[in-house]
Amino acid sequence: MYEAGSEQINCNGALIELPSLQVVKPAPKMPTDANIDWLLHIYFTRRQFERCRRLIARELNRHLNAEYLYFPQGLIDREAGNNIEALRNLQRAAELNSKNIENFKEIGRTLYLMGRYNQALSVFRDAEQQSPRPDHEIFHYLGELLYRSAATQPQLEAARQQQKEAREYFERAVQTGKKQESYIRLAELYRKEKEYQKAIDVLEACLHLTPENVEVLTEISVLYLKINETQRAFDRLAEIVNFAGNCEPKGLLALGAILQSRNDVDGALSKYSQIADAEPEIAELWNNIGLCFFKKQKFIVAISSLRKSIWLSPLNYNALYNLSLIYIASEQYASAFHTLAAAINLRKDNAECYMLLGLCLRKLDDMENAFVALERACSLASGNMRHPLVFLNFALFCFETGRLALATEHYNRFMSHAQDLLLPTEYKFQATKLKSLLRISTHSQGILGDGDDSMRAGDADAANRDVLQDELPLEVNAVVSTGN
Repeated sequence: MYEAGSEQINCNGALIELPSLQVVKPAPKMPTDANIDWLLHIYFTRRQFERCRRLIARELNRHLNAEYLYFPQGLIDREAGNNIEALRNLQRAAELNSKNIENFKEIGRTLYLMGRYNQALSVFRDAEQQSPRPDHEIFHYLGELLYRSAATQPQLEAARQQQKEAREYFERAVQTGKKQESYIRLAELYRKEKEYQKAIDVLEACLHLTPENVEVLTEISVLYLKINETQRAFDRLAEIVNFAGNCEPKGLLALGAILQSRNDVDGALSKYSQIADAEPEIAELWNNIGLCFFKKQKFIVAISSLRKSIWLSPLNYNALYNLSLIYIASEQYASAFHTLAAAINLRKDNAECYMLLGLCLRKLDDMENAFVALERACSLASGNMRHPLVFLNFALFCFETGRLALATEHYNRFMSHAQDLLLPTEYKFQATKLKSLLRISTHSQGILGDGDDSMRAGDADAANRDVLQDELPLEVNAVVSTGN
């Protein structure tokens, strides 16, 4: 039995002591000089920003380490989109402790987000000088800012120098840290400089960080296409399908290109139709569709597809070049002339364009300008790239117009450029025929075709090229053989 006010209770004749009711003691008051950085850190990592703000407002005037209060306050303001206030707080933190590199890094990031790239570059350069050890984040942002500056630099030499410096910083970022963006940017620079194998090696190393990154795997497959490693590209795309179930449009475009390289036109069109359903406004897609129909000898549909590609991207050199080939194949020489003129305006150093232009002018009975165009094509083809078809077409044109000495000279140049090349038998037959007409000694072997056949050879040559354009996400011609 329990009696009020008693500390004992009678239970079956036995007295039991009751426990004391004073079990919770009041929490001790924290002294005013106590360090609450740990509490602020907990709130910030939990993203409890309102509690952070209240704690900072309460402790700002009496806290021993005001730098640490301004620093998270700046990060919170930047998270909320208030970059100006964030910059002020971070600058206050830097004024209180000028040796803390993290303050300068966050100031640089904030300036970068505000679009003040020159100021951000200056801040990161100062941070690089003050940093006691290599910092991959500083290297990454320096590379990013220099890369942006090179893209907007009006002077070509200065732009190249900045791009070279940006590449060096990205290389240092990759060596000192494991930031995925650094790998991707470095690979992008290698690709821009046509160093495709180096770009592949960088992205393969990036896969160690993110083995199932669809974007990286897709980019690797595209780069393999550029160096004509179609099987490796196909294997990478198969990996994407295995764990993702489907490819993104860029991957489907690459997969379609591989199928085109294997003459599976219907399979390629099925892949392109999937892209067209999801994202129809892709210029490269309609370029490839046009080449598929060109392969099937459906010229009207092919021309319509390529015209849509040009409508979506008027400065698309590949689409202009391919459209001119189809116009030549369908004997629309005037349309081919205008299309080739537009392509030459984009790339004035392309020998094949001038060759096709000369053939069009010959069909239009403008022999004088046809001679000029073919002569220009031969002068451009004399460089490192081997263009035997250009010399043979000029030799055929010279023979047709009675310039036998010039025809013999360019036939010999064709023979020197065509050595060790495996080309179709019908082209060899036509070249041998020309040799007999010119009465050239048979100490070497002929390889290509005559006037009309050479135009078809030009069509086949371009239809058998895989053009992967750097300025665009992915563009291919019918069969993989050379990179653009």
